[in-house]
Amino acid sequence: MIFRRTPFTAALFALFLCFVCAPNFLFAEELGASKAPIQIESREISREGNLSIAKGDVVIGVGDTTIYCDYAQCDIVTRDVMVSGGVRIFRGEKVFSGDRAIYNLDSKRITGAEFRTAAGPFLAQAHALVSLSSDAFEASRGMFTTDNTSDPGFHLRARKVRIFHNDHTEYENVTVYVGRTPVLWLPYLYQPGSSDQSFSIAPGSNSIWGAFLLTRFAIPVNATTYGGLRLDYMGKRGLGAGLDMTQLGQGDGSWGRFRSYYVADKAPGTKDLGSANDQIDSARFRVSVQDRTFLSETVYTSVNFNKLSDINFLRDFSPAEMQRDPNPDSLFALTKWSENYTLTAEVRKQFNKDFESAETVPALSLDAKRQPFLDTGIFYDGETSAGKMRRNFLKKGTLFEFVNYDTVRLDTFHQWSYPKVLGGWLSVVPRVGVRGTHYGSSVLDSKLELGDPLYGSGGAVDRGALNAGLETSFKFSKVFETVENRAWGLDGLRHIVQPFANLSWVSTSRSPATILPMDTLSGSTKLPAIDFPQFNTIDSLTNWDILRLGVRNRLQTRRDQDTLNWLELETFMDVRVQQPDYASVKSADTGGYSNVFNRLRWAPLPWLGVTLDSQLPVLDQGFTEFNSATNVQVTRDLSLIVGNRFVNGNAYFSNSNLVNGGARYRVNDNWSVSFEENYEFQTRQMEYQRYSLDRDLRSWLASFSLVVRERAPKNDVAVLLTLILKDVPKFRLPLHVDPEAMAGASSSNKNR
Repeated sequence: MIFRRTPFTAALFALFLCFVCAPNFLFAEELGASKAPIQIESREISREGNLSIAKGDVVIGVGDTTIYCDYAQCDIVTRDVMVSGGVRIFRGEKVFSGDRAIYNLDSKRITGAEFRTAAGPFLAQAHALVSLSSDAFEASRGMFTTDNTSDPGFHLRARKVRIFHNDHTEYENVTVYVGRTPVLWLPYLYQPGSSDQSFSIAPGSNSIWGAFLLTRFAIPVNATTYGGLRLDYMGKRGLGAGLDMTQLGQGDGSWGRFRSYYVADKAPGTKDLGSANDQIDSARFRVSVQDRTFLSETVYTSVNFNKLSDINFLRDFSPAEMQRDPNPDSLFALTKWSENYTLTAEVRKQFNKDFESAETVPALSLDAKRQPFLDTGIFYDGETSAGKMRRNFLKKGTLFEFVNYDTVRLDTFHQWSYPKVLGGWLSVVPRVGVRGTHYGSSVLDSKLELGDPLYGSGGAVDRGALNAGLETSFKFSKVFETVENRAWGLDGLRHIVQPFANLSWVSTSRSPATILPMDTLSGSTKLPAIDFPQFNTIDSLTNWDILRLGVRNRLQTRRDQDTLNWLELETFMDVRVQQPDYASVKSADTGGYSNVFNRLRWAPLPWLGVTLDSQLPVLDQGFTEFNSATNVQVTRDLSLIVGNRFVNGNAYFSNSNLVNGGARYRVNDNWSVSFEENYEFQTRQMEYQRYSLDRDLRSWLASFSLVVRERAPKNDVAVLLTLILKDVPKFRLPLHVDPEAMAGASSSNKNR
């Protein structure tokens, strides 16, 4: 039999619907239950007492459902409809087969026997099917697998499975088989309607936790909420427990998530590594809530609450999360939006000790989106905000001593632009804007350093600002029809050139050195924005006169009846007529001419891809940076990846020359080997190594890997065993061996 694939639980529920719908239309003359046309074909149709009977090659067609069976009968007294003998049901793309089924028209109870179907990547069968309600049913002695063979390499068996349509699935007495060998038994599994794992277990060992066993069990709550219970043991740390909850919206975009974790830490350590002072309490925990609730179609609330027991909690128990957000604060907001504006009231606060913070307690902002202005051809955009701002800074020369300053800030910005196309080819967008900002307090003396107790004790100040600019661009192209090269995938060539220029001028009435830095620039290798509102670090606003010049080159060819960007190159730089002085942060590229930037994307063939981002101090002083990556499918069995991240002379980042590379070789249809390595030439360290042996198990891929990470204070060595379902890569067996599987830490990467 050929199985067509649909999601597993949806397929079982659809089977229930097929049985529900079809018998209602069977023998419509006697029952008077149908309003839809029905076609019934069979060799023989008869009546015996209360029974209406169809025999031999029975074909029943109702809507998009067609049922084939050998025998069908209806009892007009008990209202039971039965089909049997080679039952096959076709409904849309769904295909079901079974031996027999009985359906009662009054109770809507269905009982099916020995049915089989394709369910997504799974082939499913069950001994019996019984409906529990109009949107739920129960299958007994169920089995599903991904191997379409008589002897599957992997399958699950459950004594009882309850399917609740579009909600969740419950399994009782579940056994996991590899071949004919049972490898895992669970008394109960709860599978949410989402893709979350119902159960997972991760044994392993690392330098921070020692030997550990991490487990997570999904738990039911209600139709829209599901959760997970974590129970962990860490040899060096002790017992840990956590509760996670996720709430799904009702189609209006609302959602919510709750996370908590507690560990009675046997080795909490100190706030500062290597110091005997500032001992951390052994009761360590985290609580976080994220929520988006729509009160109406245009009004919603946002919550992002984070509470940690100490500054090192994420470092010790969730290092990947620390990389994403090392300074988690909390936000509460109410937003009203429309096509032309967004109005937001918010409170941003830091509830965690020993963290630097930037708080708004509270703030109100109105953002006007770019929109036509009085049918003049002019466009308007702007933003206005008011709030009390507070900063908590680490005192200079200390580890955990902080100083605070706060101010009331009122800011309003308005900008008008007039886009035009001159001569049918030259795009011109002139713009002009005005900004006014009031600060309730200011910097007492610009010579004071950030963190000085007297830093923010100055009086109220006002700042005005004007901005103007002109953005221009045009395109020209040439077609080379005779350029053909099968080896490089060229079928004609079109070269498009787009020069562009963006002139930006800003004049302010006050230097940012006298303004308390709340929203300020951070050190980066990238050029800051010179347009508004893209430049949104209000307190770093300063005088500048900058011309950004560049050109975009694009080579296109024809492929598969479509246009392919064969090569793209964007080159640009800044000419600083007046050098900006951002006060709180100095530009890493301080010359009158910025570095020359190049962004290259070359994908000439399906088996070759090259990207290169670079900047060089061609015309003035600056620093050098390269970020490159090359992917090559050398042969059908061999693929290579080579990349390099190089930075030299940047004031905010250490010199680095990180080379990463890897390869994968398919030995035969069943086996392959691969490796990945990251080597830092600056420190002469092999920062990351991964070596894998992969085995193709028909429907599954099994991977055995050795991972080595060089990091302080001790290197991590990990052994990973991963089983991945080919048809559904996100579906994994609930067993994996990874020292940081539950912590979610990533491999060694440098953030720039």
